[in-house]
Amino acid sequence: MKLSYRCSSCKKDNTIKTKAKDRHGLLMERGSNEFNERCKHCGNFTKKHINRLYADDDYTFVIIGFVLAAIATVLLWDFGYISTLTFSIPIWFFTEMKKKSSMFNRTMVK
Repeated sequence: MKLSYRCSSCKKDNTIKTKAKDRHGLLMERGSNEFNERCKHCGNFTKKHINRLYADDDYTFVIIGFVLAAIATVLLWDFGYISTLTFSIPIWFFTEMKKKSSMFNRTMVK
């Protein structure tokens, strides 16, 4: 999950690096309801409220799931559960990514 906001001057998306899982955790991490960030495209300072952030999907975890599925396929080739395990690992990573971004987008702070 990556957190993004849209710049008000150039209308392009910018990302914020954080370890918070929801808006309340981000509020505790940042210390205030608003944050000042410089746009990476136009250089303009934008003051945004935490509720204006939205979570985008980060597909690197799905790629990691495919790599783990390939490794599990090689290791478990003789047991016969290859198709079930190979398909379930990336799907599990994808659904967890969707749950995290959906939960972030659903919660708001006052």
